[in-house]
Amino acid sequence: MHDWRTAGLIKPSVLKPLIATIEQTRIIKTMGQLSINDKNSLAIVIQTIFGQHIGQVSRTEL
Repeated sequence: MHDWRTAGLIKPSVLKPLIATIEQTRIIKTMGQLSINDKNSLAIVIQTIFGQHIGQVSRTEL
């Protein structure tokens, strides 16, 4: 991730190609929010993993 400071993270991070489903009620704390560029990078990683077109994130999805 390039915008890790803007996302509210305490140190540089990477996107791991690990997909998991977590119940909303199990989320205790939000650590930050990805920038549009990092969301688009994540979409490309997911697209590569699943071999599908996910599309880029629009500003309205922030």
